[in-house]
Amino acid sequence: MNFPLPRTQILTVAALAAAAAAVPAQSILSQYGEIVHAVGDPVPPAILGVTPAPAGATIFATGNFDAPSIDQNGSVLYRARMSGSGLAVTDDRAYFLGRANGDLRMVLRNGDPAPGLPGLTMRTAGGVGISNPVRISPYGELLFFQSTLYDTGISAVPPATQDTALFWGPADALLCLAREGDPVPFLGTGETYGPFGVSGSALQYSAINQGGAVLFFGQLLGGASTTADDGYLCSGTPGSLQLVLREGDVFPDGSVVAPASGATQLSFTNQMNALGQVLHAINFSTTLGTATTANDRALAIWTPGGGQSTLIVREGDQVPGLPAGVIFGPGWTVAQGNASFTNNGNTVIQSLISGPGITSANDRAIHYGGLGGMTLVMQRGDLCPGLANGEMFGLSGDSSLTCNDLGQVAFVNTLTGPLVGTSNDSSLWLGSAGNLTLLAREGDPVPGYPGFTYGQINTGTNSPLLNGRGYVLFQADITDGVNPARRTLFGYTPAHGVRAMLDSTDTLTTTLGTDVWTGLSSNAGFNSGDGGQTMFNNEGDFAYRPSIAGAGVACILRGHLGSFVAEPSSVPATGGVPQNFHVDFGPGQPFRLYAILASSLGSRPGFVSPLGPQTIPLNYDPLWTQLSLDAANSGLWINTIGITDANGKGIGASGFVFPAGFPGFQGVTVQHAAVALDFSLAITAVSEPSALKLY
Repeated sequence: MNFPLPRTQILTVAALAAAAAAVPAQSILSQYGEIVHAVGDPVPPAILGVTPAPAGATIFATGNFDAPSIDQNGSVLYRARMSGSGLAVTDDRAYFLGRANGDLRMVLRNGDPAPGLPGLTMRTAGGVGISNPVRISPYGELLFFQSTLYDTGISAVPPATQDTALFWGPADALLCLAREGDPVPFLGTGETYGPFGVSGSALQYSAINQGGAVLFFGQLLGGASTTADDGYLCSGTPGSLQLVLREGDVFPDGSVVAPASGATQLSFTNQMNALGQVLHAINFSTTLGTATTANDRALAIWTPGGGQSTLIVREGDQVPGLPAGVIFGPGWTVAQGNASFTNNGNTVIQSLISGPGITSANDRAIHYGGLGGMTLVMQRGDLCPGLANGEMFGLSGDSSLTCNDLGQVAFVNTLTGPLVGTSNDSSLWLGSAGNLTLLAREGDPVPGYPGFTYGQINTGTNSPLLNGRGYVLFQADITDGVNPARRTLFGYTPAHGVRAMLDSTDTLTTTLGTDVWTGLSSNAGFNSGDGGQTMFNNEGDFAYRPSIAGAGVACILRGHLGSFVAEPSSVPATGGVPQNFHVDFGPGQPFRLYAILASSLGSRPGFVSPLGPQTIPLNYDPLWTQLSLDAANSGLWINTIGITDANGKGIGASGFVFPAGFPGFQGVTVQHAAVALDFSLAITAVSEPSALKLY
C-alpha cells in the first residue's frame, strides 16, 4: 500500500513544527486519563437477560469497586456495589463491562438466575454469590467466574455438596462450566467436583486465554479418589476439559506429586498462555516415591495434548550458566511473579542456589527460559552494568519479577556495594542476559521533576509491570528533600524513557468532589492468559482502582502508555463525538512526517508496508485503512497527516469524528495506529494501536 501525503499540507505543518514551543512536563493521566466509573455515578443499563438495577441506583459510597481487569481491546471488567431503594445484600453487586460511562453495561448481577441451572440463582442465602476476581478473555469478552448457588423454589441453599459452580462464556450466553457434585468428565471414573472457593481465593490461581480455555484447580470427591489423590489442576474449554496434574501422579523417575498447600492445592504458580500451555509448580512427596528433601520442588510446563508436564527446573539440578556442582536449592521454593508466563512458553524465576563458590553474597540467581532451557540473567553479587562505583546486584523481590515475549525481564533489586546505603539501594532493571539496563534508582534524579530524586522503588505484585512491547509501569515515591514525598506511578517506553503517569499532587474529580489520590490498587498479580498482566495489556492500555483523600475508593481509572494516546475510548455510533489523538514518538523522532491509519479487523498480526520493514500493528482493512488515508486531514480524520515537532510530538489537535447516519456500525471496534516517516518516505517509527468502540 502507499501513503498519499499531500505536499502542501506537509509544508504548512513543517512551518508550525519549527515554531513549536516546549511544553512543561505533565503526568500522562492528568492530561489523558479517563474515569470509567465513579462513586455516585448512575448504574448503567443491563444487557438482555440481566435484572436491571432499580431506577436511580448509583455506585455505593464505600466498599464499592473491586480491582479491574482489561482485555487486549481495552474493555474493562470489574465488580462493583450499588446503592438505591429496593437493593439488598443479595442483589446489590454486579459485574460491569465497558470503556467509559456511555458504553458501560451491567453484564451480570448477584441474584440473577444461574445459567444452565434451572431454579437456582447466583447468591448465598443472605449475601453475595458472584466472586471476585472475575476473569475476562484477552479477546472475545468471555467471562470466567465462580458463584455460590441459592434455590429460589425452596428458599434455601442446595446441599453443601452442590452449592458452588463455575461459569463461562459471553455475557449474554453464559454456560455452567462445572458444578460442585457433578461428575468430572475428563476422568470418567466416578469422581465428582468438590467445592469451588466461595471467597474467590481459590480462583486467584485461575486464568482464561484468548481461545476461551480456562485453568482452575480443586478437589475430587467420590469414585476412586482418596485423600492421597484428590487434588487436581485442569484446563480446557466447556466439553473439552483436560487433566493437567493430579495429586498422586507418578513421574518417570518415580517421584509422586503432593499438595503444595493444605490437602489439595497443588501449586501457587498457575499461569496459562495463548497456546493453552500451563506453567505450574510441583511439590513431590518425601514419604511416597523417590523424591527427597533435596529434590522435592520443581517447575513444569504442560502442553495441551502433550501428556504429562515437562519439568523445566528442579531443586537439586545443575544451575544453567554457573560452574559444575552449583545446584538449585536446597530448601528452594519457586519465586516468580504471578504474571510471568509468555505466549512463546518462557518464564522468569529467582532461585536459591548452592555449591562450590556459593556464599550468602551470591546465593540467588534470576533465570529466563522454558522448554528449550533456562538462561542465567543475573546472579546476586554480579557487578551492575552501567554503574561506576562498584555496585553489585543484591536481593530481588520474589514477586516483583516479570517477563515478556521479547525475551526481556523486569525486576526490582536491592543493590550492595561500597557506596550503597539505605538511601540509594533500591533499583529497577529491564533487559535480558548480558543486556540489563537501569530504569530507576533510589536517590537518582527524576526525569521531568527538577530537584526531585527517587525514593524507595516499590516491590510486590503491583510493581513492576511489563507488557509485550517492552513498556513498564512501576511505582515509587519521589522527594525534593523539603516537601512531603510524592507517591508516583511511572511509565517507561523505549521511545520516551521514564515519564510520570500520575503523581500524588494530581487530582481526580468524581461526585465525591475533586481531591488528590492516595493509593492505586489493581489485579496486577494475575496472568491475563495472553502473556501479560490482567490490568496492563500488550497495546499499552491499563486500568487501576484509585483511592482519594478522605473518601476511600473513588473510581475505575483507565490510561494508555505509549506513543499514541486516543481518548475517549468509546463514542456513540450516532456520530459527532470526536476521539482525540495525541501523537508522541519521543525525542528520537523530531520533524518527522506522520500518518494515522485505521482498521476494524484487529491489530494482530499486523501488516508490513512497502515503505519500511516495521510491522504496522493493524490488520489491513480494505475499507477502514484505505479510507483513513483517502480522508486524511478532513472533517472525518482531522490532522492525521502532519509533522512532529522537535520533541517528536504531533502538532495541533487531531482526531477522528464518526459521522451520523451509520447505525449499522454500532458495536464495531476500530483500531488506529500512527507511523513516522522521514522525508524519503521510509518508515522510522511505528506506534502501538489504540482502540475505539462505537456504541
